[in-house]
Parts: sequence; structure tokens; C-alpha cells
Amino acid sequence: MKSVQRARLGIAALALAAVTVTGCASTIAGTPVLPAAMGSTAPPTSGGTPTSGGVPTTGGTVAPVGPSGIPDSEVGLKPGVPTAALSVSGDQDTQSDQLAKDTLVDVIDFYTQTFPQAFGEKFVPPQHFYSYDSQDKNATICKHSLYQSQNAAYASPPCDTVVWDRGVLLPHLIDSIGILSVPTVFAHEMGHRVQTQLKFDDSKNSVLVGEQQADCYAGAYWRWVSEGNSTYFNFNESEGMRQALNTMLAVRDPAGGDPSADDGTGQGAHGDAFDRTYAFSLGYANGVKDCSTIDQASVDARVSESPFHQIPDPKNAGSLPITDQVLSDVADTVNEYFGKTTAQYRPPTLTGYAGGSPPACDGFTASTPVSYCPPTNTVTYDLPELQRIGTPTAGFDSYNGDFSAIVLLVSRYALAAQAAGKAPVTGDQAGLRALCYAGTWASWMRNPQGPKKLTLSPADLDKAVYELINSPLPASGANGAGSTAIFDRVQAFGIGVTHPIDTCFDFFSG
Repeated sequence: MKSVQRARLGIAALALAAVTVTGCASTIAGTPVLPAAMGSTAPPTSGGTPTSGGVPTTGGTVAPVGPSGIPDSEVGLKPGVPTAALSVSGDQDTQSDQLAKDTLVDVIDFYTQTFPQAFGEKFVPPQHFYSYDSQDKNATICKHSLYQSQNAAYASPPCDTVVWDRGVLLPHLIDSIGILSVPTVFAHEMGHRVQTQLKFDDSKNSVLVGEQQADCYAGAYWRWVSEGNSTYFNFNESEGMRQALNTMLAVRDPAGGDPSADDGTGQGAHGDAFDRTYAFSLGYANGVKDCSTIDQASVDARVSESPFHQIPDPKNAGSLPITDQVLSDVADTVNEYFGKTTAQYRPPTLTGYAGGSPPACDGFTASTPVSYCPPTNTVTYDLPELQRIGTPTAGFDSYNGDFSAIVLLVSRYALAAQAAGKAPVTGDQAGLRALCYAGTWASWMRNPQGPKKLTLSPADLDKAVYELINSPLPASGANGAGSTAIFDRVQAFGIGVTHPIDTCFDFFSG
């Protein structure tokens, strides 16, 4: 977040050096440089029972999402399953190669099953697969050098090849995120193979449209796995979803990039973390057919990069220090927004507390580091803990930052907005509705608001996504400690950012 009245400060982002293969439909751009704090700012939730709140399908209905029943300890490769048999040029039978083969055979099986029903024809897999080491000066594909190309990609016909860097990229993803990062990457790349078969029209769509579709196809694949259809992988909506969405976070575009630019490097072509996780959620909730309907108009209406691409230096686009004054300034904008959108809204009293334990709230269990107390209409916060959450852990390459803390604060104000309308403020549905409300406020903040003229910075929505992946608090009710799944949290916030506030009750009505 930034103030237009003060000097712009550094903002967290992930700079990716993309290398494009000639004839390639897309790449996973560059080597993600993952900070040590990738894991969490708070212990990941164990998931619990997800709600049925989905994202709109083309018919306007909601696609239910159910739990897989797989414990976190069993997420990943299924035990005792032999490595898939797949002919791969350059195969060295490393862990990365084995995972690549397992994934590709699994995704081919997924499309063999789902393609005829969704698209009325038989799925045709790629003709070739190629493993290489980006440290090898002799590595080439279709007469193009892959030396220092730390990538995974699908090269379209006549090459018709899926390629991956077994030497640097895949081992890095496995070590930094987990086993399921690799299937997430390949599910995306195979999505580009689907586009080739469906004759995706590059002349009518930007590169970003193709990337959004591919992220959507990856989400559809993981939904199929979560329903127990995979031969090779176990997935659930806690640890499994954390790895899948953290992969989306790791390969986001640099903050402030222009999503319409196509300079041959792939920069600005994939979407930021919010864009990518939103597209993933569409596929996970609605399936492959809806992924194919993502077009330029739908992308233009919602991509979060668009308002920021004209900023000359996105690294200096603003990450405010978390102070009492900044929290008060944010609260001013929240009170103005809910005052305009929620009948009978009463601004809560904002108070900090010391000692790490929140003040007692009669009849409710207070949460930390931010809590809403309905009887007193008070929001309380632990400043040192919010500062820890809101301080970038790895400078410009951080995933977290000021908005990681701010989304916690705003979600508590959103409970006050619900209380004003006599809606329930406890339970998972109330928490998800509050997070959806917070998303609508975030969308409103694209333009300067409040006495200090605060506005979103390019990576703010990404910072929120990071916190949603790693903490259940933003989607908890007034008693805290909700049991919402990671997918539902990310989805609820995404619905808020892309839809009017009244829509939040349509999706989360309990």
C-alpha cells in the first residue's frame, strides 16, 4: 500500500528472468528466487471442512468443492507406485525426471478421461518430451539453445514438445515448496497443449489470456486429483493446496509489469499471484470447459496488474511500515468504504494492546494479533505482531509485506460491517463473507481514498494472497480460529476483488 502524499518506499516483488523457447506456447519464467520465509507467517491450517462457496461458472451457479480426506502426511507421491513409463529424451532418472514422468502420464490420463466429455473429441498428447540441464552448454530444443534457461515449457507444433530443466528449476521448486510444485508446473504446461488442440487464437488474445487459461487448467487437474482419480498423487485442500498455490506465487510476474506487453521475454505475460491463483480457482471449482472460455474481455475486466503497469519504477511503488498511525489511516478508508456500502454501519473503536494477549470480549473468544469484539464494537491489535507479519522478510523479493498485515485488520472491520446489518459474525461462513468484504474494499482502494489518499501498490494483492495461504485468521469469525480451507480463503478474497459487495452474501450466506 502507498500514500500518494509521501515518498514511495520499496515494495515486495519477485523478479523473474524469462527465457522463451522458439515456437513455445508459454514458459514458466525463469528461476524463482524463493526467500527463506516462503513457508508461512503463521502455521498453516489443517483445512477442516470447506464450504460450498465457489466462483461463478458461465451459467452463474456455484460449483461445490469437497474435501479429499487425505491427511497432510500423505500429500505427495503415493507410496509404492512405480515411476511412470514415458519415453523422454535426455532422461537421467533423477528425482525431477521421475516426478516429471509421473505427472505427464497422470495429466495425459486426466485429459484422456475429461477431454471427450468437455470438448467432444479425443485428447492428443504431445509427441515428444525432453529433459535437460540448464547448466549444460549443449542443451538444445528445436534448434534453440537451452543453456541457462531455467524453465519448463511446452513448445508448440511442429516441435510439439514438453521440456524441463532437471538441473536447476525443478530441484529448486521441490526444495523450496514441495513435491507438488512439479505437477503444478506441468499441469500448467499441458494446459498449453490443450490450447493447441482447441486452436487457441493468438491473434485475438494477449499472452496473458493464454497463461490464465493454463493456470485454470492446472486447477482443474488438481480438483480431479483431489477426488481420488490420480494414479500417482495424493492431494488435499490444506498441505496440497498450500504447495499448489505457493507455486503460483513463486512464478508470478514482477510487480508493476504490463500484462499486455509481449517483448519476447515473457515478462508481464503470466499474471501476478492474485491473477494466477484466481485463474487456478476457476479451474478447481468449475473444470476444464470453463477454462477454455477465459477470453480477453474477462481478463481485461479483472487482472490486477493492469492499474499499475505505468509506474516507472515498481520497486519504489510503496510498502508502508506498520505503525499505529498507518493502521489508523487504513481504518479511516475502511470506515469510509463501509459507511457508503453498509446500512447502519458504526465505525469500531480501534485500540492497540500490549503483552501479546488480546483484551477479553464478553461471550466471544478474542483472536490475535487482531480481534473484533461485537458487544463493544471494538477492533484491537497487537502492533509488534502485525509489524512482524507486515515487514518484508527478503526485501524486494519478499512475498509478504504491509498488506499481509492490513488484510487481517480489514477483515475484522468487515465483521463490524456484517454486525451492522444483523448478519452472523461467528462461524466459517461469516469469516469467508468478511474476507470477501475485505476484497471489495481492496478493489475500491485501486484509487486514492481517505484523508491520506492511500491506494493499492502493485504487489498488495499478492501480499494478501500470501497471508491467506498461510493463515486462517483473515477468514475467521469473531471467535477466531476458523476451519476454512486455503482454497476457500483465496477464493473468497478473489470474489470480493472482482465482484460487488452484495455478491459476498450470494456466495457465503450462512
